[in-house]
Amino acid sequence: MRYGTPSRAAHRATADGGLMLLVRGIGSGGQHRPPPASPLPRIPQQRGRRRAPVTRPSVEPQRAVQWLTQGLAGVILLGLVLMIGFMMTASDRRQSSPTTVAPGEPATVPLGDVFGQQDVLRPVGATGAYRIEMRHYGTDCAEATNGSLGALLTGNGCSEVVRAGLLSPYEGYQVTAGVFTLADAEAAATVDGLVRGQVVSGNGGFRTLPEATGGDPASASVGWHVRGNYLLYCVITRPDGALVPDDDPYAERITAEIVDDHLGAAVLGGRTAPPQPPGALP
Repeated sequence: MRYGTPSRAAHRATADGGLMLLVRGIGSGGQHRPPPASPLPRIPQQRGRRRAPVTRPSVEPQRAVQWLTQGLAGVILLGLVLMIGFMMTASDRRQSSPTTVAPGEPATVPLGDVFGQQDVLRPVGATGAYRIEMRHYGTDCAEATNGSLGALLTGNGCSEVVRAGLLSPYEGYQVTAGVFTLADAEAAATVDGLVRGQVVSGNGGFRTLPEATGGDPASASVGWHVRGNYLLYCVITRPDGALVPDDDPYAERITAEIVDDHLGAAVLGGRTAPPQPPGALP
């Protein structure tokens, strides 16, 4: 057996430059090569699974609903604040200023707006001041009347009465003046046409304030007229209980100052309207 030196090509084939042992067969004289190494088993390559894309719920609709809810809540809160402010302002105005009422429009006449808060009353154009001795406000119209006049007023929708007892600056004449609130202008006109018959016949009339303790009620002078849905009136008596004649100058002046000027202006809120001719009875 021989050992041969590797050829130049074999030297190049070595990785580290060392000698490669070559063995030649004895019988065949050929070069013996080691059998090729069996190939490694091929491991099948596993393909990765593709994950399905994760779909996340969109937050935009939720945000829109949230913004809408907050907006509605803000609008509701603002509306409540404005409504409360308006109600408080309106209440303050009703308490601090006279009631403004159009002719024929039912409305409440606050007592303080008609006769004021002072102890004296000074109608426009009056030469003196009226002293307020007593005030009264009620929802039972019959308590301010006598006889069947109360039922007549109630039947025409009378809902309240405002009145006061006054001492005039003229010779001590005493005055009871007031306002009845009726259902509407038509009801007030109906009552206006019936008051005369009630007073003349003695079947009905207006009570004085304070209540008269003596004297004949027929001796008083009664004046009235209508403004819109209101019946305005006054009862004038002399301090000695004597008859007040038809042409009494003081009674005429009192009726004009209290019924026409003061009460008429109060229920109309300072507006001007052509008054109807007042009724007057001795």
